[in-house]
Amino acid sequence: MRIENNIVIDKVSKDLIILRYNDTTTRYFEALWEIPEGVTYNAYLLTDDDTTVLFDTWKKNLENEFLNALNSIIDISDLDYVVIHHMESDHSGSIRALYEKNPRITFIGHPMTNKLIRSLYGINPKFKAIRDGETLSTKNYQLMFIHVPWLHWPETMFTYIPQIRALLTCDVFGAYTIPKSVFIEKLDDEYISSMRKYFANIIGFYRNNVTKNLDKVLTMTRDNIDMIAPAHGAVIKGNIVKRSIGLYREFALKTPINRKIVIAYSSMYGFIDNIMSHVTHVLNDWGFNTSVYRFTDKERASIGDLIGDVNNVLGIILGVSTYDTEPFPLMDFVINLLIKKLRGGKPILLITDYGWGDVIPRHIRARLEKAGFTVIDTISVNGTPTKEDLNKIDTAIQNFKQIITQ
Repeated sequence: MRIENNIVIDKVSKDLIILRYNDTTTRYFEALWEIPEGVTYNAYLLTDDDTTVLFDTWKKNLENEFLNALNSIIDISDLDYVVIHHMESDHSGSIRALYEKNPRITFIGHPMTNKLIRSLYGINPKFKAIRDGETLSTKNYQLMFIHVPWLHWPETMFTYIPQIRALLTCDVFGAYTIPKSVFIEKLDDEYISSMRKYFANIIGFYRNNVTKNLDKVLTMTRDNIDMIAPAHGAVIKGNIVKRSIGLYREFALKTPINRKIVIAYSSMYGFIDNIMSHVTHVLNDWGFNTSVYRFTDKERASIGDLIGDVNNVLGIILGVSTYDTEPFPLMDFVINLLIKKLRGGKPILLITDYGWGDVIPRHIRARLEKAGFTVIDTISVNGTPTKEDLNKIDTAIQNFKQIITQ
């Protein structure tokens, strides 16, 4: 393994090489998701006796680094094919630079990909549109291309190499974080959390397509997969491959784990803060595993972590303060993301607080229920909670507990 200037080059099999860039400077993935843990961009190079095939590239603005890394392995003029699994610019960012270095390259992708190459990068290279299940043969390998639409763009596809039982999956099975090694040795809680966060942030909106595409891939590969090579995170190999596929089903289906409850709230002046401290204390006493995300004058939670954490919970408790007759803006944003990324299916207890006008509960509830969430109860508090308010909250928590544990 070679590591230099955040670049990792290593073999993942005899003829398949990973080119990985460890990104420690991007603070917000997609300019949205907080990633202090960093992220990798993984490309793969297959060097057969008669043919050289590159799978994906790195993020836009890393063109020079990518070309130098690739050129340390092969002469770019000898590159025959570039397989584009997905056209988003964290994977396709070096396409134009490669074309300018070697205009004889044949780019391979979904039929939609050619138009995206022209529109995103202003070039018109030699392009081969690939049908679902179509193959490309080199001397020692056969590459089978599998369309997996909406994981997470319509033109996304995988490559399966049966001779090494390797599945190259682009975003799918990816994770945030910068692994210490190319391969993940075991799926510990920390790495699973990174996978879940990436799934919920990036693929969550398209979760209804996950299970059917997984079933399709397993059928087309005859469930004969020993290695999963994603475009972010570690290469998954050996006996944890099946566990990773099972995890992805759990992510897609939002299967509850570990008696988990997520509590997310805004509190400008401490009113909801006090209420949520009480709620958290009660739930912890009952043996639930709570994660609390606060938006206050002293603390601002990671929305990326929140959306990742909420994916496999038993239930959600939201505390929303009123701001200019509407939900507090950051919580309004969180609610929108829950609707888009989680797609309903979870019980929610809603607690709101107001000063001069009790105007937000009905609208929040309607939005959540329309999206497929079950709003168990809505408690509205005017400033400091009264004894009657606290009794209502305790009753609501009891109802919440009964629903999520039945």
